[in-house]
Amino acid sequence: MKSVLVYLNNVQTHLITYGDPFQNNRTDVIICISGNPGVPDFYIEFASYLHTNTGLPVCVIGQAGHEKMPDQKSNQLQGQEHLFNLEGQVLHKLDLIHNHIEKKSKIHLIGHSIGCWMILEMLQKDELILQRLSSVNLLFPTLQKMSESKNGKLLNNILRPLHYFILLLFIIVYYLPESIRTYLAFSYLKLNSLPKHFSSRILKLCNPRVGEKILHLAYNEMDKVNLLNFAMIDKIKHLTRIIYNNRDNWVPPHCMNDLMQYQPLIAMKEVDIEHSFVLKSSEEVAEMAIDFITSKM
Repeated sequence: MKSVLVYLNNVQTHLITYGDPFQNNRTDVIICISGNPGVPDFYIEFASYLHTNTGLPVCVIGQAGHEKMPDQKSNQLQGQEHLFNLEGQVLHKLDLIHNHIEKKSKIHLIGHSIGCWMILEMLQKDELILQRLSSVNLLFPTLQKMSESKNGKLLNNILRPLHYFILLLFIIVYYLPESIRTYLAFSYLKLNSLPKHFSSRILKLCNPRVGEKILHLAYNEMDKVNLLNFAMIDKIKHLTRIIYNNRDNWVPPHCMNDLMQYQPLIAMKEVDIEHSFVLKSSEEVAEMAIDFITSKM
C-alpha cells in the first residue's frame, strides 16, 4: 500500500494505491470512489482485499477537502465552494482518470454511496471513458431522491438548520486535548464493536475545516440528487452490478424498483449489510465486487 499526494482539480488530494495504477503496462485498473465522508483510509481493508485477490492495481480516491492537507489553500472552503460541491467532486475524479491513471488501461469503477452518482455524472461528462470501461460496481448507491430518504429527512429538517451549532461542536472537539479526543474515539469504537485501529481514521474527521466541507457536500447532495440518470444507466447496464440493502436509510425503498427494469442486463444483489459497509463488511463486499470484475475481464 502507498499513500500518494497529488493535485486534482486544484485540490491537494490523498490517494491510496495498491500496485501501480499510474504506470502498469496496460493492465486493468480498479478505481474506487468513496462516499461522504470521503476519507480513503476507511477503504484500506476493502482495497487490500481487491488487490490481493485480483492482482490488479487499485486506486482509492476520497472526496476533495475531506482530509487536512499540507497545502493550506486546499483546506479552505470560503471562496472555493465550487471545488467541493458535487460538480467539483466529479471534476476531481475526472482529473484523476485523465491525467494520472495509465491511459491505455481498462478501468473497473467502484462507487460507494454518492460515489455511485458521481460515476454516472463522470461518464455523462466524458463518454470517451466508456471506451475504457470494463465494469462498474455500484455499492449501496444513492442515485436519486436522497432528500426523501430517512437519513436525508433527518439531515435536511433537523441537522441543516443547526449548521453553525454543528460547526461549533467540531471546533470544541478539535481543541480538546488529544488524549480526550482519542478516548472519545475509542469509546465510540467500543460502543459500535469496531476495531481500535479505526481511531486514527475517525480523528481525521474531527477537523472543523474538514467538517464544514463534509456538510457542504451533504447539503448539495440533498439539493441536487433528485432524478435518476436513466440515459447513462441504459448505456452501462451490461457492465454494471448493483449491491444494495432495501433497508438502507440513505435510499428511499421504492428507488431500487426503477433500476430493476434493467434486469437481467444489469446485475442486482440485495444484501443484509449496512450502508457504511467499510466499517464491518469490507471483505464480504469486496468478494462480491471481485466476482463481477473477474467476469468482465
